[in-house]
Formats: sequence, structure tokens, C-alpha cells
Amino acid sequence: MKIIECNTIDIAPTISRLLKIPMVPPTGRSIPEVESYAKERSCKRAVIIVVDSLGYSLYNYFSPIMKNLNKIAEKGLLFRCKSPATITSPAIASIFTGYLPEEHNIYSTADIYTERTKDSENPKLKSIMEWACRAGMKASAVIETEGAESFRGRIKDFYGVPNSEDILDYDLQITNYALHALKEKPDILAVHLRTLDRFSHRAESWEELKKAAKAVDKNLGEIFRNAEKGTIFFICGDHAIHGAKKVVKRCGRRIYQKPQAKLCGSYRSL
Repeated sequence: MKIIECNTIDIAPTISRLLKIPMVPPTGRSIPEVESYAKERSCKRAVIIVVDSLGYSLYNYFSPIMKNLNKIAEKGLLFRCKSPATITSPAIASIFTGYLPEEHNIYSTADIYTERTKDSENPKLKSIMEWACRAGMKASAVIETEGAESFRGRIKDFYGVPNSEDILDYDLQITNYALHALKEKPDILAVHLRTLDRFSHRAESWEELKKAAKAVDKNLGEIFRNAEKGTIFFICGDHAIHGAKKVVKRCGRRIYQKPQAKLCGSYRSL
């Protein structure tokens, strides 16, 4: 399988080109391989699924047990994507907007609620879902409650799940909301799954990490199977695994070669 290099800020402009969503051209650039792939398959809808902490090296190790994701990647396109940030908030903001952190200046969830971010005309603060909504398209987002509230007044359909110590149940709720959102046939849907990240911080054994990977994969499969025909999926990590050396020490496995901000992304149409 050919592996292509890209940056996660290229996702939003790629979706803009595919779905003909008008937006001010951001720093990221559309990925020509995805454009060709989607055109050949007449893709009319897009789903972004951000799998927290799913770096490219981690994906390689877990692909044998993440059978749903592996099948999607085999039938689609696999990218090694560079992330512009090593923590979630700026990384996801970059995925959604197509801008670098130093351009959108969102480094935490709190930054989304500052006076500066209320400027609805600043293109660097506008997600691809907002651009779609502005163009009269149907856009949805399913993320943690505090982040979801930032979409109020920006898009019509958003679903928030309260943060929870039971991260497996949390992701299950996220998945159920995503399935509900898909029934409404959105033109674009964004989803954030967090189990792998939480386990990477706390797991004491390799078996615990495998449990997390399998749970994420099950949720990915459910979302994928319930999408409409003609949907293209962008499945990516937001950043590489946190504290990789500590995880290796605790779990006794080598899951990286050197520190890097590279991610797994798979693109697949139904």
C-alpha cells in the first residue's frame, strides 16, 4: 500500500474542494490524491473522525487488532500526516479550520470562549462545519460537552457528551450520538473519540492498551457501517501518543522509533 505524506491542516481544505464548500483558502492545501479518489467514487458527504492519540506508529502496531480500521485503510488511502501540535485543543482546531495554531491561537478549550473568538468574520476561527452551514449545507459535530457548546450559534446540529472517568462509556455515548446524527444525513459530520488517549496516560499493561484499541475500532466500525452511500471518511489522530517512553516502560512494548508528530489517516468512501 502506498503511503502518502500530508499535514492535518490539509483536511479542511480538501473537504472544501470535494463538497464545494466556499471558504477563505486557509494555510492547508487540498490533497490531490483524495480529490481524485473521491471524484471517482462520486463522494457527496464527509465524516471526520479524530481518534485522540492515534499516531502513525501506534496505528502500525495496532492495525492487526483494529480490524475495522485496517479494512477501511486497505480499501482507501493511507496517509502519514504531520500534526502541527502535540496536544488536543490546538491540534483539533487545526484539523477543523485548516490553520496552524499560531494562526488560530486556540491552545485550550477556554480559548474558544474568549472575546477574540466571537469574531464570526475571522476565517482563521471558522471550522469547515461552519463554512458548510453558512453555505446552506447540513453540518454536525459530536464532541465533549464544553467543546460542543462552542458551536452554539455557529452550526445547527451539535451533540455534547460530559467528560467522564468511564472513558469507554463516554466514547460509546459519542458513537451513539454520531449514529443519531448520521440518520439526519449531514453533508459533513465531525466526531472525536478519546479512549485511546485516556488509556495511554493510565494503562499499566499492553493488554489494557489493546483493550482500548479494540473499543475504538468497534466504535469506528459502527459509525462507518451506518453512513450513507457516497460518504468519504477522514479518520485521523490529532497528535502522537503522549508520554510514549512512559507507556513503553509501563507496558513493556516498543511502540515508537523516535519522537515524532505524525498521524494515521485513512480515507475511504462507501
